[in-house]
Amino acid sequence: MNKFKPKKVELKNGKIVLIRQATILDAENLLNCIKQYVPQSDYIPKYEHEITLTMKQEEDWISSFITNDNSLLLVAEFDNLIIGNIDLTGSRREIMAHTAVIGMGMLEEWQNIGLGTMLLSSIIDWAKQNPILELIWLQVYTVNVLGMNLYHKMGFQENGVLKNFFKQDGSYFDNLTMSMSVK
Repeated sequence: MNKFKPKKVELKNGKIVLIRQATILDAENLLNCIKQYVPQSDYIPKYEHEITLTMKQEEDWISSFITNDNSLLLVAEFDNLIIGNIDLTGSRREIMAHTAVIGMGMLEEWQNIGLGTMLLSSIIDWAKQNPILELIWLQVYTVNVLGMNLYHKMGFQENGVLKNFFKQDGSYFDNLTMSMSVK
């Protein structure tokens, strides 16, 4: 079931990238992309050794976005390679089904050229059209100034900070929750 109309976008580097809904056939390519960008990022709260999904588990993960009406998984593709993704995971709990959390990542060489903006605007537009969703939210390291600037630019509001939420290599980092009403 296709929930999202694929679109081509031009980034600041002049390259044309396809943003489309992920399919089961993307499992290997997407998992490879995630395994590359997680260790490249200081702001994804996961270590490389924690990426232990099997191909079947990756397929099941992708399938959950296809079948759940309040969720969407998009990939960014260049030259038939997935270079980034964004997911909007709607709550499975009925009392919170109107909410969904955003997760996003991309290969280092595709950062700071507009891809994050394009992925985020695509997911926001979809959420605004979704009859179930009313509130989307995300979490960001408070030291991730570029990320926070992007989220503010896109209209997210700050909700609160959890001090020392992330602990990496003996250092603590604060976690900012931000949200946006989509209704």
